[in-house]
Amino acid sequence: MKRAEREQPAARPEACNATTPMGRAIRLVGDVCILLIVINLLSGPRRFSELLEQLGHISSRTLTQRLRLLEELGFVERRAFLEIPPRVEYHLTPTGQEFGQVIAAIEEFARKNLADPLPASSCGTLCSASSSASSDQSPISRSVTAPPCGENDAFAGASEEAEN
Repeated sequence: MKRAEREQPAARPEACNATTPMGRAIRLVGDVCILLIVINLLSGPRRFSELLEQLGHISSRTLTQRLRLLEELGFVERRAFLEIPPRVEYHLTPTGQEFGQVIAAIEEFARKNLADPLPASSCGTLCSASSSASSDQSPISRSVTAPPCGENDAFAGASEEAEN
């Protein structure tokens, strides 16, 4: 018998499974676009065009997908106003506000443990987005320019798998 046949594959940690609550939470926290949308909505309701402008390098398709996902999860509510021209605003629900507390905890951890800057060559686009802002200002309380968000990132694929 071959060694590969005798060995059983190691069990995957629960956090790797996109269908478990922990796996889904990790994918939310790991999606830069989702984090930046929530950060921008923490200061109040925003129109789609405002979010698109604030997020910079995100495509309208990606923003639409992430907003729909956040709506499905109950983090964001879409309000349509019967006006001419039509107006739509997005705002955080209480669940979305609670997710903002998670982001604030990550920010606190980063300030405490990751204050020393990394060399520019080791962190790529994330440094270029954050280096333009003052280190005294909280990323949650200011507008953030997003690094490019991929159309086919890991979270989008995981959410499609979970739906099937």
